[in-house]
Amino acid sequence: MSRYIKNIGREKDVVYGFDNTEGYFFQLFTGKDENERITIDESSLFTKMSNAKMMELMQEYGVSESHISMVALDLPL
Repeated sequence: MSRYIKNIGREKDVVYGFDNTEGYFFQLFTGKDENERITIDESSLFTKMSNAKMMELMQEYGVSESHISMVALDLPL
């Protein structure tokens, strides 16, 4: 399993990665502590997110190009 966290602004974090069971996952958290909410919650298993959608989200939120390339090749992160 891999899990990466990228802060994209005040009280906004992107969490993404790969799990052997769930596949790729991508989440956007806003707020902090008790006010924290998930505003995007996608995964290959639960929401049937495609690799193309995963790559689109990763590009939109500016994550590592090498991680985007790994998804394009359908490799675990």
